[in-house]
Amino acid sequence: MNKSIRRFSLCSLLICLSTMLNAQERVHYTGNELSNPAYHDGQLSPVIGVHNIQIMRANREYPNASNGNGWTYNHQPMMAYRNRQFYVHYISDVKHEHVPPSQTMLVTSKNGYSWTNPVVLFPAYNVPEGYTKPNNPHVAKNLQAVMHQRVGFYVSKSNRLIAMGYYGVALDEKDDPNDGNGIGRVVREIRKDGSFGPIYFIRYNHGFNEKNTDFPFYKSSKDKEFVKACDEILNNPLYMMQCVEEADRDDPLIPLKKEYKAFCYYHLPNGNVVGLWKHALTSISKDGGWTWEKPVERAKGFVNSNAKIWGQRLTDGMYATVYNPSEYRWPLGISLSTDGLEYTTLNLVQGEVPPMRYGGNYKSYGPQYTRGIQEGNGIPPDSNLWVTYSMNKEDIWVSRIPVPVRLNQPAHANDHFNTKKKLSELTEWNIYSPLWAPVLLEEKNDNIWLTLKDKDPFDYAKIERKIPKTTELNVSFKCMAEQSSHGTLQIEFLDENGIACSRLEFTPEGFIRIKKGARFSNLMSYNVDEIYEIKADLSVSDRNITVYVDDKKIGQSMFFAPVHSIERIVFRTGNVREFPTPETPADQDYDLPNAGEQEKEAVFRIRDLKTSDSKTNHPSAILKYENFRHYVDYFNRMEDENIVQAIPNSKANEWMEKNIPLFECPQDNFEEMYYYRWWTLRKHIKKTPVGYVMTEFLVDRSYADKYNMISCALGHHIYESRWLHDPRYLDQYVHAWYRGNEGKPMEKLRKFSSWTADALYHRFLVNNDKKFLIDMLPDLDWEYCSRESDHRLESGLFWQEDVRDGMEESISGGRRKKYARPTINSYMYGNARALSKIYTMIGDNLSAEKYRLKSDTIQHLVEQKLWNEDHQFFETLQGDSLANVREAIGYLPWYFNLPSSVKFDVAWKQVMDEEGFLAPYGLTTAERRHPLFRKAGCCNCEWDGAIWPFATAQTMTAMANFMNNHSQNILTDSVYFKLMELYVECQYHRGRPYIGEYLDEIHGYWLKGDQERSRYYNHSTFNDLIITGLIGLRPREDNTIEVNPLLPNDKWDWFCLDNILYHGKILTILWDKNGDRYHQGKGFKILVNGIEVGKSDKLEKIICKDVL
Repeated sequence: MNKSIRRFSLCSLLICLSTMLNAQERVHYTGNELSNPAYHDGQLSPVIGVHNIQIMRANREYPNASNGNGWTYNHQPMMAYRNRQFYVHYISDVKHEHVPPSQTMLVTSKNGYSWTNPVVLFPAYNVPEGYTKPNNPHVAKNLQAVMHQRVGFYVSKSNRLIAMGYYGVALDEKDDPNDGNGIGRVVREIRKDGSFGPIYFIRYNHGFNEKNTDFPFYKSSKDKEFVKACDEILNNPLYMMQCVEEADRDDPLIPLKKEYKAFCYYHLPNGNVVGLWKHALTSISKDGGWTWEKPVERAKGFVNSNAKIWGQRLTDGMYATVYNPSEYRWPLGISLSTDGLEYTTLNLVQGEVPPMRYGGNYKSYGPQYTRGIQEGNGIPPDSNLWVTYSMNKEDIWVSRIPVPVRLNQPAHANDHFNTKKKLSELTEWNIYSPLWAPVLLEEKNDNIWLTLKDKDPFDYAKIERKIPKTTELNVSFKCMAEQSSHGTLQIEFLDENGIACSRLEFTPEGFIRIKKGARFSNLMSYNVDEIYEIKADLSVSDRNITVYVDDKKIGQSMFFAPVHSIERIVFRTGNVREFPTPETPADQDYDLPNAGEQEKEAVFRIRDLKTSDSKTNHPSAILKYENFRHYVDYFNRMEDENIVQAIPNSKANEWMEKNIPLFECPQDNFEEMYYYRWWTLRKHIKKTPVGYVMTEFLVDRSYADKYNMISCALGHHIYESRWLHDPRYLDQYVHAWYRGNEGKPMEKLRKFSSWTADALYHRFLVNNDKKFLIDMLPDLDWEYCSRESDHRLESGLFWQEDVRDGMEESISGGRRKKYARPTINSYMYGNARALSKIYTMIGDNLSAEKYRLKSDTIQHLVEQKLWNEDHQFFETLQGDSLANVREAIGYLPWYFNLPSSVKFDVAWKQVMDEEGFLAPYGLTTAERRHPLFRKAGCCNCEWDGAIWPFATAQTMTAMANFMNNHSQNILTDSVYFKLMELYVECQYHRGRPYIGEYLDEIHGYWLKGDQERSRYYNHSTFNDLIITGLIGLRPREDNTIEVNPLLPNDKWDWFCLDNILYHGKILTILWDKNGDRYHQGKGFKILVNGIEVGKSDKLEKIICKDVL
């Protein structure tokens, strides 16, 4: 390669890199969604809860104050919020664009739903006789100006609301009034009482001044604050930039003297200003708008017609652009960004294009020229995004877009309106409400109904409920019609692209019918004012719908269009529209017949809409199991499955989808291990003659009880499995232990120490099944008394051999040494506390007090006799002396919230000490500084220091309790997370997920190697730690939800724990720092059955009182 070629290649590379960098530093779109203009809604999925409200409907045949006295060209609306009300002004011409007379109209609203009649804000203006333009042969004679709006409102530093307009000149219908040869810009104040101040010119075009114009120059005003406000406008480059089209081409106040049209802007956190123009042109200003980076060019990835684009920073910190994402002026879409530069989504705001009733010059179809509330011009009290636009350059609309902008509906509908007082409260419903076909909340027969009225021959009322994507859908609702001789109500079921698969109709002839392909089938007649409960079962796989009315099956039909899933239910008082199409000519030069007439009003009422997924009783709100199926596929491939119990690998995905909470996070090994541990737990479920049981080893062990059951880790099994949706596995497992031996306990139930009563009580805190817990009370009481009778020392403490704790070969004990260990004494304390609470449930206060006193006694003894003041640690008592060794079992008192004094907190320093318990692969079972560390045991089952997941699970549970239930300053979220991270990392073998018996603390190898007995060892918890510790759901007996993540704020930008069956409801816990992962808004959120019940901007403790 010669030097010139190398130089050319280098230059090309630098240019390419510069272009890429420039695109990243400016507004650009990187999402995959595109709009299809063959459909009015672009086949875009709607934002949840958008309310589209018509605020002015043109009518030439019946001119009056409500329609601006019959003028039918209405366009370019602008919006502000001030003095507790919305302001919208728009230009209005008699019939045609750029054909005078022309004026600016103003409407106002206190709530955004009910609007005043329009009033004239800037009246028609006479062009001086004989006025001419350069290079134009026409001469003004009896001519009036054409109004034009590129900037609408300004709120001054003194809180004055200034309205602005522009008088341009069009010498004929094709002349451009924005060519810099107009008259000038005018302003007037809108006072707090609603009155208007005088009209003044604020900026003249060349050839005009205060001597040859009808309104005075603003400087002549005696209102000093008004003059200051005008000066502020003229000195603000971001306002002057909006005047570029209409101003003199050499106006020195215009920062960028290019004829880029319809400028809007917003600020970034770093102070830079993003500029947007028609055609999605964009640039950046780094000096407040005085200069702009060049070239100004199309935003990469944006599709935008020759119409306005609106950009705004939302109240939740997100950014939105609202525009027509096609080369036509439909649909109206919204795109979101976390940083104001990279836009990643595209969804629907307004997808309706009603007929253009009145033709006219340059009139375009669709919702267009959208504008929101400019920075500084007010924030509505609901903090939502409000935009205004014209429809067909004929009618004026506003849209309320809820903030945070929600794209996905997490929960099925269960909507009752009796508690609703205002339409604005319907945050889950999308509404399309024309003035002659309004959507209302109205009372009828002592109930509140969502009501659709329609007397508009050219438009319809429409309500839409988005639901989770569902393939087997059950729908029910109540419906009432107030007529049976006219009016139509269509009910459609749509997919994410707006494709309807099935339709029910209330017809003008008084029938309920169903669409069957190109034909219809009448199902039944309906009566006026009769309430019908309609149910429909829809199956995507079978492509059919079955319809019931008042529990009677009335029909079944195939879908008329196949879909992959159903995402929306639509109620509409008219037929679906297909005109205009992309082939329709741009300008309509004719009026529709009877364009100003009304029809006889039809009224339909809807209430009690409920939907569900028949495939699952507990649908997740945000996450879908399909996105995690690949983990199970991988786990299945990595083994030979030589041992199969109740649920084979081939059924693992099916079982997990039905049973487990879903978890997603940005750290892959955490997520992988979460699903791996559910996958392995499933392997240990065994079907027996006494029901389901769980095993500890997959291979048979000689010392096991019937069905290979071992009670050593029973407490762990209950804590971990309490989150399964199907209660049978634990119910039958527990019954097997206590009643599975011909109605009696298994012979080896008491072979090991137990904290079963505590575990079952904590399971109750999750599933709220008081009946099962109370039924087990006699068994648990018997077990406690039995342990009291044969394991209590004279001191009152309990003894155990370390092998019967499942912890053989420890430094402090021995296989046959009957010592007072922190294990069994903590277990007995926890069991006594649980029994006291269960007896309280049944009103046996005497027994409850008995067990409370027992727990108090154990607490006192543990604190007095097992606490080593020298070592600052709970230790094993060997007769009359302490063992003088710190072992992980010394943390067990906190597992049951036993310690009552802060003096014991110091023990937790050892988990951060490398001479204590902290090792490269996790927490050791004995302190590393001890001379017998890894030397005391024998027989290949040592608890003298190696890492045992059994102990790690207990210590991490105890740690979470300590951090949640004690006011302490020793441990931080970072410590907890790091130790959980080590726990994750240690559960690998040969690069694959693995859980065995115990492992080397330095090198991480499993000390049983590849022994078959050790594979999939079910002897610890992990997912319970994710749920209750890391994510922080703290189970409670009441109806309050408490969540306290033990996760550093700077560690993960997002996570979601979903499909948690808790007190019979589905909980979702999500963190979305930037709001772009789950599109539920920024921050930390708690959802119950998909409905938000708690939130915080930060990752912090949330308590949601009485929400269950």
